[in-house]
Amino acid sequence: MRARELKTVVITVGLLGNPNVGKTSLFNKLVGARQYVANWPGVTVTRIEGATTYKDYTLHFVDLPGVYSLTATSVDEKLTRDYLLFSPPNVTVVVIDSMSPEQGMFLLLEACELGLNVIAVFNAIDEAKKSGTKIDKSSLEKFLRAPVVLTSAHTGEGIEELKEKIVESFKRTTRPIVIDYGKETEEIIKEIEQCVEETFNKRFTAVKIIEGDKYARAFLKKDCPKDILETISQEIKTSIPLTKYEYITNVVQLSIQRTGEALTVTEALDHVLTHKYIGIPVFLSLIYMAFNFTFKVSEPLVGLLEYLFEKIADSVGSETILSSLISQGIINGVGSVLAFVPSIFALFFALGIMEESGYLPRIAFLVDKLMYSLRLTGRSFMTLLLGFGCNVSSVMAARGLSDERERVTTILVSPFISCSARIPVYLLIVNVAFSNHKAEAFFAIYALSLLLTALSSRIVNKVILKGESVPLVMELPRYRFPKLPNILTYVWNRGKHFLEKAGTIIFATSIVIWVLTYFPGRGDVDNSFVSMLGKFLQPLFAPLGFSWQIVSALIFGGVAKEVIVSSLSQFYGNVSNIHFDPLIGATLMTFILGYMPCFATLAAIKSETNSSKYTLFAVFYSLAISYLLSLVVYTTGRWIL
Repeated sequence: MRARELKTVVITVGLLGNPNVGKTSLFNKLVGARQYVANWPGVTVTRIEGATTYKDYTLHFVDLPGVYSLTATSVDEKLTRDYLLFSPPNVTVVVIDSMSPEQGMFLLLEACELGLNVIAVFNAIDEAKKSGTKIDKSSLEKFLRAPVVLTSAHTGEGIEELKEKIVESFKRTTRPIVIDYGKETEEIIKEIEQCVEETFNKRFTAVKIIEGDKYARAFLKKDCPKDILETISQEIKTSIPLTKYEYITNVVQLSIQRTGEALTVTEALDHVLTHKYIGIPVFLSLIYMAFNFTFKVSEPLVGLLEYLFEKIADSVGSETILSSLISQGIINGVGSVLAFVPSIFALFFALGIMEESGYLPRIAFLVDKLMYSLRLTGRSFMTLLLGFGCNVSSVMAARGLSDERERVTTILVSPFISCSARIPVYLLIVNVAFSNHKAEAFFAIYALSLLLTALSSRIVNKVILKGESVPLVMELPRYRFPKLPNILTYVWNRGKHFLEKAGTIIFATSIVIWVLTYFPGRGDVDNSFVSMLGKFLQPLFAPLGFSWQIVSALIFGGVAKEVIVSSLSQFYGNVSNIHFDPLIGATLMTFILGYMPCFATLAAIKSETNSSKYTLFAVFYSLAISYLLSLVVYTTGRWIL
């Protein structure tokens, strides 16, 4: 057995494809649970890798970031291109959508141009069959000069065949197809090839330089004549992609038969859901329904958990220092946050349905016109949507934006998106101050979050950064019936971050808060260190109507927003003892929406912008805007009431 293991050959397989073609689902089908997350060397972009055994081989898969082209215009695209260029895998599997294969085939031709050992995988073949689409596999192999496999990540069709093709391609590499761009273009390509460093793929690099890839120019020899690049006309630049698409169109016409269906389900739904007049109201209605679902489903569980934690704390008591630490610092402090876990998971369940069905990407299309007026695009909106899970995610994801001005703007306004860390705080305030209008209050603060993000985008673009936005180009995925396992995975991947923080940061901070609350008055909160701190700073927040308890909680909330719940629970003895009137509740929610990003988000901003100036701006601008808006809410509320 040991001798057999020593003979095992490892085949590295790169998974390449456009976004939303089912590449990651195919990856999961290939490797199952045998996967892990790591960082690319020198950058913090995560990569997913996994392995499986097939016959006498170990297939090591690398799931590359989804791209539309190997022309590097963003960090993610450059990362994918550089991996394929500098450390090409033994086999590159290009995943193509069977229902709309043109864009995926364009990427395949670029991979062939790079000289990679490719396999063309036409995914979602089950959906193609249902729609009446017929794919001639042998014809595709003839025109593309590469193995073709028809797969379905949903049903598992073609998975074993794909593994077999990977082994075959590893043993016997195929000669990739080379597109002829015409006499004039080919002459320029050959001329530029002479200037490309010997270590790089000359033809691929020359083509990318002609197309205007700024990163590819670094591969030229230092003595290369500059006038070579200056003589390239716009017609030559556009002739390359046009020639590829002409070839693809001919291949599709000869190899794929489509039914003449008058109106597909996706087209029918898009006619309503992306309508320029009713699309936004439909989106807002669905979000409101998601919030209403969150409260209706989770409220009994939240109440039960609060009751259990309160009873456990009471049974431990607080007569001694140790018992007080356990009951107030740990059970009451951490338990007050954990009680809202059902609400957080219920919200992500609702959002998971919207994402799994293919609806969320259409929101980017809907708001693109509005975002354009803010000098952003729907692409930025999709990045900002990640902030509803964690602001760090949206800051990191901004590296996928090709325009530098848009990238920095998106990073700086990301903290105004209400992340999951704010959810327990909102839930606490809503339960206390708006018990009869919970969904409405929750919807209002999220709407304000989007408005504040939009306002900040405009300010940042006007005051700090200048430039024009680039147009949005994206392919919308088809609508799919949400599958429960995928939704549960979505919920867990976003909710586990909250649980991890509860077991680490919130636990540690709750103990620190207990120490400051217990001493020097030995349990007398009004004579504690935290009371002294809150009362010292309270005059600064008097115009907002905040008590010293709220002021102190906001200070600790700078570490992590969930700590605000833990702090208030300890200051008032228990969550059930907290009381806000609606005006203070609205003012506090507004302040929490905007005030300084948590430490993790600030670290991400510093890392992504490599600028202390932008990091300090994020702190002081957010504090200023949150204070000003809260003052407006409180003053207006007092005047009305």
